[in-house]
Amino acid sequence: MKSRITVAAIIAVVAFFSLLYMTFEEAGNDKKMQKSVAQKLRVGFILLSDTADNGWNETHYKGAKIACDSLGAQMVVAIDVPEETAPLAKVVKDMIADSIKIIVLTSYNYPKKIDGVIGAHPDVTFYGGDWKFKAPNYKPYFARTYQARYLAGIIAGAMTKTNHVGYVAAMKNSEVYRGIDAFAIGAQSVNPNVQVYLRWTHFWDNEEIETEAANALIDSFNVDVISLHQDRSHVVEVAEARGVYSIGNHVEKNHYSPKMLSSIDVNWNIIYKGVFQDFFQNKNTENMDYWFGLDKDAVGLAFYSNEIPDSIKVRIQNTIQRIKDGYHVFTGKIVDNKGHVRCEEGETISDDALRSEMEWLINGVVEQ
Repeated sequence: MKSRITVAAIIAVVAFFSLLYMTFEEAGNDKKMQKSVAQKLRVGFILLSDTADNGWNETHYKGAKIACDSLGAQMVVAIDVPEETAPLAKVVKDMIADSIKIIVLTSYNYPKKIDGVIGAHPDVTFYGGDWKFKAPNYKPYFARTYQARYLAGIIAGAMTKTNHVGYVAAMKNSEVYRGIDAFAIGAQSVNPNVQVYLRWTHFWDNEEIETEAANALIDSFNVDVISLHQDRSHVVEVAEARGVYSIGNHVEKNHYSPKMLSSIDVNWNIIYKGVFQDFFQNKNTENMDYWFGLDKDAVGLAFYSNEIPDSIKVRIQNTIQRIKDGYHVFTGKIVDNKGHVRCEEGETISDDALRSEMEWLINGVVEQ
């Protein structure tokens, strides 16, 4: 009897320690799995400026942070990275060495500056805003900001008294061109006599040049409404000082006077959540089109000044619904400022053409 008890006790002890070992082993495996998942859910995010510029970089950062937090992902952020090959390539290579498999290039010219690095790392997926750039491991994404600029144009066309509207723009690329054209079309839809006077700066962020451009437009052409496609709000600050109406770019709240009528707004969290979620779920994104607009509430106007008449606000809301229902901004007969017909009656400019071929200005836009 005693021997049987002893044997049973030994078996029980062995079973206990085996179970204990299995429990520790499972716990260790769980920790390894959690670490593996945590390592996988990481996003490299590269910005041209800092995360508090009250403009392009800040809204991108906030949107991506919200998207990452909702997915349980970690952001690895690099700021103040110029559109130059050497510093950009170093940041990207450091992220790759840190086992990051998804890298977001938030400034338009980033991808082509490091095409060699992108090509040398096929196991890393890159996202950027340049639709012309092509690589097997590169995926373009963006917002249909031209839709919001069309709405902004309606405000500008309605609010100008001189029929002269100013526009300060950074780079000559398809994104900027289609924004200017959409803005002008919107302005002309409420005021056929409006002229849009355009100054190029050739910088995303250069306070001196942007200030000079804004002042020149006000002084030389008597513009009484001015808008911009720049990373920061230097043009708005000039408008405030000169008592001129302005429409901002990527400004979430009006920190200025009611003379700032509104601002282009992009809900980047909607876009980034779609991009990141598909990547983390290993979806085949070859035919995915990450170009989100009003239909997904990804773009719009951030606010309205009290100086905008209610009738214009109603018109904008009706236009938003019209676009959501299928109206296209670039439809019908469109003539450029050189007299060439770019779109005929009954036609619509395709997305491919808008993204890769639109490097012209419509009639009514005057370059300075």
